[in-house]
Amino acid sequence: MSVHKRTAQSGAVTWVVRFRDPIPRERTFRLKGDAERFERRTIREMETGEYLDPSARRITFGQWHDRWWPTIETSDRAPSTIAGYESSLRIQVLPYLRDVPIKDLRKIHLQEWLGRLRAAGYSGSTIHIAKTAAGMVLTSAVDSGIIAANPMTGLRVAKGTSKTRQALTAEQVELLADAVGQWWRPFVLVLAYCGLRPGEAIALRRRHLDDLGRLTIEGAVTEHRGRLVEGDTKTHRSRLVQVPQSVLEELKAHMNEHVPDRSDATIFSAPDGSMVRLSNWRHRVWQPSVEQAGLPPGATPYVLRHTAASLMAQRGVPVSTAAAALGHDPAIYLRTYAHLYPGDLRSAADAMDAVRTEAREGRENVLTGMARSRRTTSSGDAGQEVNPHSRGDSAGMRISELGPEAPASA
Repeated sequence: MSVHKRTAQSGAVTWVVRFRDPIPRERTFRLKGDAERFERRTIREMETGEYLDPSARRITFGQWHDRWWPTIETSDRAPSTIAGYESSLRIQVLPYLRDVPIKDLRKIHLQEWLGRLRAAGYSGSTIHIAKTAAGMVLTSAVDSGIIAANPMTGLRVAKGTSKTRQALTAEQVELLADAVGQWWRPFVLVLAYCGLRPGEAIALRRRHLDDLGRLTIEGAVTEHRGRLVEGDTKTHRSRLVQVPQSVLEELKAHMNEHVPDRSDATIFSAPDGSMVRLSNWRHRVWQPSVEQAGLPPGATPYVLRHTAASLMAQRGVPVSTAAAALGHDPAIYLRTYAHLYPGDLRSAADAMDAVRTEAREGRENVLTGMARSRRTTSSGDAGQEVNPHSRGDSAGMRISELGPEAPASA
């Protein structure tokens, strides 16, 4: 980095600071002192890591988002996660922040943006996701040296209240299975009694059902910008799910009649043979069937997964087994579905009651034994002459503790 004097043909003198960051750059000043101060400040910023590209001031939030987003689309995140971020950025973030220069964003601007989302009626969970997505864009800008700090840091929003997961009864499931018709009946039964996510069921191939009646869940289909994307499961792990025998019989009948005899043939497809688009299926099949079966109007296809968890809990399936079937970490499963295991909670409370009862009985026995011991000692000492000067006698101990023995006349 250096400062150079430049003289124009007109005789005007300017001072030029040349530096690299890492490409060659230069800044021109009228006064030498200004050039030297800029040089010292830039050197200090480069040494401390605070230096920022001068051209970054012109980059807007939207421009940086457009450059950053392909790195998310090609990442190893689950397709459903990518679709969620894309939707949040497109609907809740970019319409408000796209044209703002990213270097000019301050915490107050983001607080005002979140306030506008609340005023628009978005839920706490939706706002929380929008904040997370916008924060990812800003974090990327910090990591790339576009801004010095993330203005989102320390900004807190409510995640929304926890809601009890809605679930159907087994009778409601059967009514729904009748309402969707013969073609879609096995699809609904697998969702409700095996606990698959809808995207996991859509991704099933003939090879995924083995001779023991077990389904191998190793992928899921997500709809992203009108395009079906087949990717990994949400947890990035495959799992085995045992199909109940009654459901297996109907599933095999459906496969024998409608699924081509190829290992890669999809088990559940649209009647025309195309892959199921959950958005279309929900509108054309699910909603009319929910109304026909008399189910709650707000029920979504995902309610069948919660139904599977509920039915397993009602039948006393251990938490670890239910979590494995649903593809959950046991801790996450228990946090999500703890309300379905009131019997387990009651058993835990009863166990604590039993422990306390035993402890209280033991305490009473100890106290009784101590009292009996004191009575025995007292009755044994009653016929003996008490020597006040004996160190073994408590009275003697108390006298000796007063100091030197007092004269007899005292």
